Amino acid sequence: MNSEKNDIVIAGIGLVPVGEHWDISLRTMGSRAVRAAITESGGLKPQGLFVGNAFASILTHQTNLAALIADESGLAGAEACTFEAGGASGGAAVRAAYLAVKSGFLDCAAALGIEKITENTGTKATQTQDLLLNYEYETMSGMTISSGAALLARRYMVEHGLDREVLDCMSENSYNQACGNPNAFYHLRLNKEKLQKQAISNAPLGMYDCSALADGAAAILITRRDKLPENYDHIPVKIIGSGNAIAPLSLHDRRNLLHYGSCAASAEKAFKHANIAQSEVDIWEIWDAFSIDAILIREAIGLAPSGEGWKADGRYYASMGGCLGRGNPLGASGAYQIAEAALQIRGEAGKCQIEDVRTAFVQCVGGLGGTAVTHLLSR
Repeated sequence: MNSEKNDIVIAGIGLVPVGEHWDISLRTMGSRAVRAAITESGGLKPQGLFVGNAFASILTHQTNLAALIADESGLAGAEACTFEAGGASGGAAVRAAYLAVKSGFLDCAAALGIEKITENTGTKATQTQDLLLNYEYETMSGMTISSGAALLARRYMVEHGLDREVLDCMSENSYNQACGNPNAFYHLRLNKEKLQKQAISNAPLGMYDCSALADGAAAILITRRDKLPENYDHIPVKIIGSGNAIAPLSLHDRRNLLHYGSCAASAEKAFKHANIAQSEVDIWEIWDAFSIDAILIREAIGLAPSGEGWKADGRYYASMGGCLGRGNPLGASGAYQIAEAALQIRGEAGKCQIEDVRTAFVQCVGGLGGTAVTHLLSR
């Protein structure tokens, strides 16, 4: 059989704008994204639905989420299950759908990243987010995800003799890129003046260094190229590499506090799987729940030497805003990243479009580098 026909491709994308969706339920939001992806694919019907979600069992009192949303999406009898990997949940769902089709067990599978946070007070939502840490040894002792990120940022600054302004490079890029993204929560253009005036509530992290939790749902339909409808009118986007890896969840268990080992290992697996070099990548969708995440990940995956991950290097990062600029529907964010990278490769990224994108690197992260899921996409 022609190997091109066996290419695993993204056939459909369905996105709910990131924001505060008071008017729709978790189930409805998810089914809207799935149905939109099916429609865009030309009517392909997935035989499986893999859902990535972090907090539904706590924030919306709902488990067995995949069965609920599959039924609402008209997928009676389909295989369905839910994946939880913190901020990497959406990426884990996409990887599961990819592997199901790649293995031949399914001809078509849907991956959905979803999170519903709006109905909860800020305190409940942020306290739930802190469960991404080691509850027994970190959360119980008072550490929060934000304070952990601040600790990393402070250590980074001290170790390399830098001031907090190096963090601004990350947030300025992400927020400004999001200005052209119709699905972004924010359309706020940052400059040095605004960054200098921002509130520093969790020193050294400022308001723009921390992504805002929000509602969102992003669905991706995956199939083999030979299963695409004859009238399919998008550029097929291939998934050419995939990798998942973990590192010690607790900061105190790490040999090097500033090394995101999961990101390095996950990226290495994906590049080996795809059999391409970093030099062949056109855009980099790197996790930026906090600005320090983006800096440490760049260094971990070998894009910059230690202490220089904040410097501009001519590469395109967070092409449609990332978590900082788009907003962070945590368990859904990895799926948004993959969808946005696919739109860039298709040439359908609108005002965010980068010229002649052929290959994209996408990595989402759970916790402060505890889990990383990487995908490589190609035209």
